[in-house]
Amino acid sequence: MSGQIDSEEALQKSKVLFERKRLVTISNALQLMEQNAKKYLEQFEQSPDYRLFRTQFRQYQHTSQLDQIVQFQLCDLSDPDISFYRQAEKKILVCYNKIHDYAHFQQIMKYDLTFLYDDLRAKIDWYDCSMLSCMKIRGLNISGKCKQSDKQCFINEVKTSLERSEVCKGKFDEYFEKSFKQCVMDIAPINSIQQTKKTIFF
Repeated sequence: MSGQIDSEEALQKSKVLFERKRLVTISNALQLMEQNAKKYLEQFEQSPDYRLFRTQFRQYQHTSQLDQIVQFQLCDLSDPDISFYRQAEKKILVCYNKIHDYAHFQQIMKYDLTFLYDDLRAKIDWYDCSMLSCMKIRGLNISGKCKQSDKQCFINEVKTSLERSEVCKGKFDEYFEKSFKQCVMDIAPINSIQQTKKTIFF
């Protein structure tokens, strides 16, 4: 009987030790992910792409320091979102545990910085489904998540986005087509020449 108790206690101790090691491993991995995210942010701040955004932010008298614009947070992996633009604070929240590599981080930054830029130049109306469609199209195009020639990519992404909006749910067909042709051509502030081709929203 004593031998059985000792065996059960040893098994329990082994499980506790294994769980502690597992938690330490996870904690170390998350710390490394956050450190990498911060390095990516510093690297992106020196990139030619961000230089164009920075110039425009200064013109609108908005901070151009990325560490004052971008905040990192740990996110639930079951949630499909990787980043969020928060209009009230004009900040971008990024899930550091969902960043794959620097190229992925660049894409995330250009996508959400496009939202911030559009908000600065024309204050986004989250109840205007045409404007939201346009903003999404621009973000997808400028970030490279969708190629201009791949219209289906834009359709899939914008439709998913509008369906998640209480205001725009079920209105994709009404707003996408009239936004697409104009908005996919507006790539400000990436190309100053294209800034002459502004949309009716921005």
